[in-house]
Amino acid sequence: MSSICELSDDLLVKILSLVKTKDAVATSLLSKRWLSLWKLVPRLDYVTTPWHSSDPSSDFINNFLLLSEAPVLETMHLRLGYFCKREEHERWVEIAVARHVRVLELIHSTYPSTPMPCPSSLFTCRGLVVLSLQEVMIWEIPSTIFLQSLKTLSLLCVRFCSRRDDELVHTLLSACPVLETLVVRRWLEDCVTTFNIAVPSLQSLYIMHRPGGHVQTDDRECVINAPSLKALKVSDELSWFRLLVEMPKLVKAEIKIRQDDSKKLLRCLASAKHLSLCVTSAKQLLTEKSVENLCQLEYLELCTICSSDWLCLLLKHSPKLRVLRLNNQRNCCGSSRKIRVKWEEPCCVPECLVTSLETVEWIGYEGTETEKEVAIYILEKANHLKKMTISRHITNLREKYRTLIDLVSRLSCCASKCRLEFFY
Repeated sequence: MSSICELSDDLLVKILSLVKTKDAVATSLLSKRWLSLWKLVPRLDYVTTPWHSSDPSSDFINNFLLLSEAPVLETMHLRLGYFCKREEHERWVEIAVARHVRVLELIHSTYPSTPMPCPSSLFTCRGLVVLSLQEVMIWEIPSTIFLQSLKTLSLLCVRFCSRRDDELVHTLLSACPVLETLVVRRWLEDCVTTFNIAVPSLQSLYIMHRPGGHVQTDDRECVINAPSLKALKVSDELSWFRLLVEMPKLVKAEIKIRQDDSKKLLRCLASAKHLSLCVTSAKQLLTEKSVENLCQLEYLELCTICSSDWLCLLLKHSPKLRVLRLNNQRNCCGSSRKIRVKWEEPCCVPECLVTSLETVEWIGYEGTETEKEVAIYILEKANHLKKMTISRHITNLREKYRTLIDLVSRLSCCASKCRLEFFY
């Protein structure tokens, strides 16, 4: 086959579905055969010009929806600018719902105005499988809401605007009986006091940093009740977090938070094999009793700025640990705590060092005496260690060699045969 024109119409339509809608429509100029092929594309993907009132996006979107001959509109991705009219926005969503849309993404660039109201028609789209909303307002949710097919929901800077904001969140999530993936980024100005995530079917949850660069904490909280979770990622240092149930299916957890229900957090993460931890309240969180159930861990990433004091404790209760990653990058942690000035060697060698630990990576290594002692201890005691990687940002060449020679000279008595790598 020497020419794309020899392909079948069905295959050409699939190819056009992979490009931006404007580019797909532009192929109508190629020849008579291509004149109407774009009309069969079941996908609308359009990005407007955010700050120009003369942007022709409205006419383009209207014409596409009017002329489309595809049996269903499977996907609609709209990234709408400041001058998009509410009436047009609502009409496009109504058409998409009527055309049995399965994947719907509405992104608004609204600054400095308020978010765009969310069309109520999408709440009754029974065939919707993926819904992504960004910078929209939800004033009310109809009592008939039922998103029976929705599996993925993304709420990025969605502003809930009602006297019963907490109930709006509950009503929305309760109407998604098969929801598996949820992504949330809270809007700074919303009035939701308790963001209650009670979804029995949920398998993946990602709670992102709030936008705006604000560092002031508040009394808003997030309550998680999702017993089927397999992956949990939380990165929000402004809110309080509570986990209400154990999650026996959990495999991976990345936790970067300010405050929490200290007694239950790690107990709920007991089944995790992959754990990344940066908790500014670690002094209250990490106790002998709280970590004793972390016996399934195979990968541990620990922030050495806020949680370094507890390295020994975590190693002691992680007998299957294979990978240890220590992160000392201060720009990734909001804590003002300092690494302890003295390394206290455990009275007994942790089981993971004797039987399982294979890889150690240290990011932001500073070469302090404490860090050297920790590195030497691991190299001496880890019987199966294959590689230790130490990364340090140094621009001075003399300082680079001094750090390298200093640590290597301390290794002369070590029996470990692991590969030691330095990156500067």
